Amino acid sequence: MRQNIAFLSHDQNISGHLYCPEKFKAPLPVVILCHTFCGVKDWLLPSYAIFFAQNGYAALTFDYRGFGQSQGESGRFNTERQVEDILAAIDYIKCLDFIDADRIALWGSFFGGANAIVAAACDKRVKCLIAQLPFADGSQLLTHTLTEADERRFYQTLARMQNKKVTTGREMVVPISKVLTDSASADFYKEHREQFPSLGIKIPYLSTAEILSLKPEQYIKDITAPILLVGAEHDAVNPAGAIKRLYDLAQEPKKLHTETGAAHYEMYSGKCFLRCAKQQQAWLDQYC
Repeated sequence: MRQNIAFLSHDQNISGHLYCPEKFKAPLPVVILCHTFCGVKDWLLPSYAIFFAQNGYAALTFDYRGFGQSQGESGRFNTERQVEDILAAIDYIKCLDFIDADRIALWGSFFGGANAIVAAACDKRVKCLIAQLPFADGSQLLTHTLTEADERRFYQTLARMQNKKVTTGREMVVPISKVLTDSASADFYKEHREQFPSLGIKIPYLSTAEILSLKPEQYIKDITAPILLVGAEHDAVNPAGAIKRLYDLAQEPKKLHTETGAAHYEMYSGKCFLRCAKQQQAWLDQYC
């Protein structure tokens, strides 16, 4: 059962979907799902939301400000604002009379996992955290596939763009696939753009500066909620060892599940999705 919902984040309207079991006894525990880079609530998240709802949880998906059907400057990627939107989602969901305000879990994948780590460190209302495919350091994420020469050109281009914005007030906007530097991500976004037109949005090239500054490894040690980290054995998008570094920094209770044989973007469908969803469900049942 899915219903359209809306809530405010810093006086701007956030569009969301709330999934619930067909039959349930209130109050329900809830999972708030945070989507990946420039994603929208209808893309990738519904399979997980439906799975959790079928297993006794409410599940909330939403569009960050500036993306999908939410208000805000179109395409403005800002990690601080996205964390604010997650905290606003917690404010909204805990006030619903059929939700158990003491049983709120955060779930995020890739960039959503990074944002969820930051949000959980900032808000003790989060009882349980699941971070799937998170990275530890945004600068390593963007540069780990580059040669030394390409990395130098990347930072030179970024510096020129930042100077242009300061001197002219203007900035270049580009397709999402031009910001993510690895070929797997660029191809994946292009492949889904026709089915999900919102992915055709253009974003400021300076969004790369936002990514460079996002460092979940600086926050995860402050999280007191139980943490499940989920990785893919053949993840070529995230830097090698990033999720293990997050695991080592996290407090107990914690668990690291690596999906055997899986690539980064195989975690959202098929057998990999089902195996991971069951692992995550078990974590929720134990700790949320």
